Amino acid sequence: MEDLGNNPREVIRDSRQSEIDRQGVSSPILPQSPEDLGLPPIFLAQLTLKHCFFLDVFLLGDLVERLKISASIISRVLDYLKKEKYVEVRGPDPLSPTVSSVSLAQRHSLTDSGKKRAGQLLEYDAYTGPVPVRFEEYWRQVEGQSLKLAKVTPAQLRRSFEGLILGPDILDQLGVAAVSGKPLFLYGPSGNGKTAISLGLGNIWDDSILVPFAIYVAGQVIQVFDETVHCPLKEEVKGAEREDRRWVRCRRPTVIVGGELTLDMLDLAYKPTLKYYEAPLQLKANNGVFIVDDFGRQRLSPQELLNRWIIPLENHQDFLHLRTGQKIAIPFDLFIVFATNLEPRMLVDDAFLRRLRSKVKVDNVSRDQFVEIFRLYCAQYQLEFDPEMVEYLLATYYDGGQQTLTACHPRDLLEQILDYSRYHQIPPRLTPENLDRACRSYFVS
Repeated sequence: MEDLGNNPREVIRDSRQSEIDRQGVSSPILPQSPEDLGLPPIFLAQLTLKHCFFLDVFLLGDLVERLKISASIISRVLDYLKKEKYVEVRGPDPLSPTVSSVSLAQRHSLTDSGKKRAGQLLEYDAYTGPVPVRFEEYWRQVEGQSLKLAKVTPAQLRRSFEGLILGPDILDQLGVAAVSGKPLFLYGPSGNGKTAISLGLGNIWDDSILVPFAIYVAGQVIQVFDETVHCPLKEEVKGAEREDRRWVRCRRPTVIVGGELTLDMLDLAYKPTLKYYEAPLQLKANNGVFIVDDFGRQRLSPQELLNRWIIPLENHQDFLHLRTGQKIAIPFDLFIVFATNLEPRMLVDDAFLRRLRSKVKVDNVSRDQFVEIFRLYCAQYQLEFDPEMVEYLLATYYDGGQQTLTACHPRDLLEQILDYSRYHQIPPRLTPENLDRACRSYFVS
């Protein structure tokens, strides 16, 4: 096998080029032979045998559904397993009198030697998911659906941030940052929407991408698809019956981490009990957005994190380590957002700030913005908006610098009123008494 750690871009040239539609990529064509898969035949046979172990008695269609490959390939694999005396034919199901292609299909089961061999394989490697895709195919697919190829327009940006009160200058800065694909640094006082803006950035792109269930590299399986990260799309796609089902059509992913982030989370996670790898966060986030929230409050220092990503940010490839000691290069196609309420120069020096190409300050809101946010939350919570009560709130608690005009205050104060009203089982209303009570509970003297 090629040394994937040296020059991976030499490996990604392949005759089986996928059709790429810039509005949403098309899946690779469903392979029709084991040779099309490009995987070692023995690996395919062993993976099929492990699936058979959990199925007991099974039809060809059962393996098609689990392995996500064509029946013609599985038929050839089963022929090999029968020849090796691992699988035997049980005939059609006697309890299914209905004549159909499924009921007439031959049932199969493992022989005693097949069960023994499958048990040995599961001790070594317990992966029993769909057939993984070759690493070279994965790299090519990531490049073909890169964020840099996706379109970002002012209309997309406005739609993504609908409901957030942001100045047009901030929207422009965010749009330019998204188009560049370079890291974005959001900073400013807490409570003004940096996390909401970060998540909104993940909704800008409305196209779809393909994510593999797993990839095969250097003789190892790395599980990539993660239901907590990837959001499958259910819409009908032209020619879906010909698509390679080892890929899942998804929205571009958004991964968000906070203070829990450690360096270990950015490398391959080997599952000792299952004997295969789970992809690190940045690999799951490929072709999407990676948000480091509360930057500077992680257990690792900002310098450690940025040192870890200096090369990936500049070369668009990262390096991971297998348990064998081998190092593999992976594509690194992310829009990274760092969000912090700490002073930027307290976190990193000028050299690091230079690498964070776009820097956007999310400051406290203006008086007019505060009133507009208050009005929007009143509508959301079905409370009658009273501008006089908002003026009372501002004059009593904000004018003169008593409190800063923070974007989250309208929501938090209204929720205080709603909670009080629900507890006392009375209709919620904007009154001086309710606002005073909410402020006494919310603000620290």
